[in-house]
Amino acid sequence: MGDEEIYAAVREAERIVWAAGWHIQEQTVLQQLAGTRGLACARLEPRSDVIQLVSYDGEHLGHVRRQGPSGPDEQWVAVLRHQARQVGTYGSAGAAAAALAQACGKTARKTG
Repeated sequence: MGDEEIYAAVREAERIVWAAGWHIQEQTVLQQLAGTRGLACARLEPRSDVIQLVSYDGEHLGHVRRQGPSGPDEQWVAVLRHQARQVGTYGSAGAAAAALAQACGKTARKTG
């Protein structure tokens, strides 16, 4: 096995470990949101609000992600679950989550 094959194998192993960690984080957050009704968001990483998981009645719809710095001109992207397809860009996490719910055919009634 040459160096290129070794590097490719290491990169693939790193990708698998990263994906597994992401999945574990999602499952942890979904457990926290399991009893919620309506539209809900929760931080995927507890120390940062940059990426939030979005659920509706406990069903995982996707994520909203802040692009760039926070502030009055911040932008949020809504991303559908399993598709990595952006629904659009919005001025707040709440607006992005509502758009995600609408794209999934859900009525966006937000819980506290």
